[in-house]
Amino acid sequence: MKKSINIFLLTIFLYSCKSLQKPVIVTSKQVAQKTGSYAFTEKIGLEKPVKPSKKELKAIEKAKYKATQDSIAQSKIIVVVEEETPQDFTPTFEVSDYIKQQILNVAAESLGAPYRGGGSTPAGFDCSGFVTYTLNQFDISLPRNSAEMAQIGKRILKKDAKAGDLIFFKTNGSYISHVGIVTENTDGIIKFIHSSTSSGVVYSSTSEGYYARTFVGVNRILE
Repeated sequence: MKKSINIFLLTIFLYSCKSLQKPVIVTSKQVAQKTGSYAFTEKIGLEKPVKPSKKELKAIEKAKYKATQDSIAQSKIIVVVEEETPQDFTPTFEVSDYIKQQILNVAAESLGAPYRGGGSTPAGFDCSGFVTYTLNQFDISLPRNSAEMAQIGKRILKKDAKAGDLIFFKTNGSYISHVGIVTENTDGIIKFIHSSTSSGVVYSSTSEGYYARTFVGVNRILE
């Protein structure tokens, strides 16, 4: 009996000592992990991003700019276009038969205008001045001298000449020096209007000996 009492008292004593132990104070995550009072499951990708400094941001922007410029430089395609050598061409002016007739009507309005060297108005015409003045009324621009006029349009046979064509002569020797506007063609006999040195603006014909001898050709500039 006495032995049972002693065992009981010993049990009570040991329990009292255990309850009097000083509790452990957790002061950090590391301590908690050591004592087993902290459980941690790592979650990847949830870390808070670190904000770069102004210096780092400036360096990043500079690197991006340089990369962009390098990319642009590499992607540039340089195209070298060689200048083409001018080619000969035949300018023509498309007009209706009605406009051609109006051109002849305007030309006829200048009949009787005096000849004047270098003149290009009704106050006085030279041969090319008369032709350029007449066609300019219809926004058709031509070179100012007869030799250059002979280089445009297309040369046609005398028998195929039509109203509105230009007719050329060599009245001063070996080069083209005179021009007129064809008004009609009858069996190869061409009638034209021009500014002559002797009579001013008049009608003439290739049936006349002077113009038959100096005749060069006919160019068509109006289609």
